Amino acid sequence: MTSKKVYDWQNTSWDLREHPPHLALLPVGATEQFGPHLPLSSQNLLLEAISRRVAEELSESVYLLPPIPIGSSGQHEGFAGTVSLSWRTLKAVLTDLGESLLQTGTTRLAVLVGLGGTACTTTMPRENEIVKTAVRRLNYDHEELEAIWVQPLTVADPPLDTLFDDPQDDVHAGQVVTSLMLHLHPDLVKALPESHVPPAGSGGYLHQLPFSALCPDGVWGHPHLADAERGAEALRAAVTGTVAYIEETFADLARLRNERA
Repeated sequence: MTSKKVYDWQNTSWDLREHPPHLALLPVGATEQFGPHLPLSSQNLLLEAISRRVAEELSESVYLLPPIPIGSSGQHEGFAGTVSLSWRTLKAVLTDLGESLLQTGTTRLAVLVGLGGTACTTTMPRENEIVKTAVRRLNYDHEELEAIWVQPLTVADPPLDTLFDDPQDDVHAGQVVTSLMLHLHPDLVKALPESHVPPAGSGGYLHQLPFSALCPDGVWGHPHLADAERGAEALRAAVTGTVAYIEETFADLARLRNERA
């Protein structure tokens, strides 16, 4: 019996041809502002670390794709360094990638959509919302493909509210992400700014106003409370929860397909 393997872009085509994995992981990140203390690459750096650990802990062989480093960051437009794709472009990219994977025998695709958080649900991603639509269309258009999406911090196990105080106020560049960066990339973290949390109910305006109108410094949360130890705990929780979510969701899909057959 072939042992479980993790393949990535450093493998050869011949490696994957010898033992083709049926599951691919695709992290979809962003290059956008993360306040005065975190690099523009923060989401990509964290997604790369989380997705690698998830791939290693899944029970089957996995093709780990490189993170898509630019997503739809329209809310953060106007902040220096932020670059963004239109929703049409990102949807087309996800569609093309899913269809090209299918041609090589990959029949399951799990998309890690940004990071998520306690204020999010498993029914709508916080970042790159169009990924939900792209995944749904891939499933509709290709019966032989099973595609899902997940946000690691949203499904964290244990939940973030057992690890952090007031994580519901942690929307962007706050305590959770800053703690993760202090754990994984402390050399990239600058002086921590003070808290900034807009008035209650402001989150409802994120689709009507640019982020800068609510958070001029690009911070929504409590970054000054961050520490590396909690970052390590959050990383473990994100990986554990994401592995469980992926395996349970694909198991449910298989059961439903068998019942329909």
